[in-house]
Amino acid sequence: MKVFALVGGSGTGKSHKALLIAHRENIEYIIDDGLLINKNRILAGLSAKKELNKIQAIRRAIFFDKEHAQAVKDALKQEKPKSIMILGTSLGMVEKIIESLELPPISRTFNIEDVSSDKEIQLARTSRTKNGTHIIPLPGIEIQRKFPINLVESLEIFYRKRYSNRKIGERTVVRPPFSYFGKLYISENAILDIIFFNIKDFKDVVRIGKTKININEEGILIQINLILKYGKNIPDTVRDIQKTLKKELDYITGINIKKIDIFVEDFVMEKDKAIHKYVVINEKLIASSKF
Repeated sequence: MKVFALVGGSGTGKSHKALLIAHRENIEYIIDDGLLINKNRILAGLSAKKELNKIQAIRRAIFFDKEHAQAVKDALKQEKPKSIMILGTSLGMVEKIIESLELPPISRTFNIEDVSSDKEIQLARTSRTKNGTHIIPLPGIEIQRKFPINLVESLEIFYRKRYSNRKIGERTVVRPPFSYFGKLYISENAILDIIFFNIKDFKDVVRIGKTKININEEGILIQINLILKYGKNIPDTVRDIQKTLKKELDYITGINIKKIDIFVEDFVMEKDKAIHKYVVINEKLIASSKF
């Protein structure tokens, strides 16, 4: 199976362009927002657009739920597609989907900036921001039959050549429930509380030092300074903390944990006597990393 990726920020018009690219490149199947799509049919999956908030939508889109992922894997096994295109807001998101569905690595990546003009991207962003509308590359009747989401309108897509207008498919404009409820933000303090709560379970940690958090569109980047008990296996302790934090933050927030750096800045003996300072080489933690 040949895997293609279409990458672009939220609201840049990926779902609209997906049908055109699939037609041009002869790509048989599309994975978009939790759905496995073949031509004008939903073969498996659940739409992220029906979720009540943004976090649940993200978790649905990356196939976080094992039953959801298994249903799509079973459909892929039965269909045996020669090619498939995965849509994502970042390359990391696409790789997360590949990991969840146990697909081959990416053969080719399309960036939305390469297939859409600046004007098209801006129009798509404006529609998302002002109207809260989203696109699903399927006919409206298929959407209504499968999922109880708010249908706005259906638009036909034409592939324009010099002497012909060839109909490729239909796209459905929908307004998901979470568009009505507004945006959901997770504060840095909430992330810190989750970090501190979980690190306290590690008996080798004496004290948590300065902690930095950076939340961007691609995920969360974390830097933590720790003071540990002297005589413990530092690499093992650090890896265990990283794995635990990634698992808990991923589960609670639904946001991609892109990187966790842990610095051990000091050792302390059982009698609280400081020994010396030591720094552990940074270990990058990406969503799909395996230690």
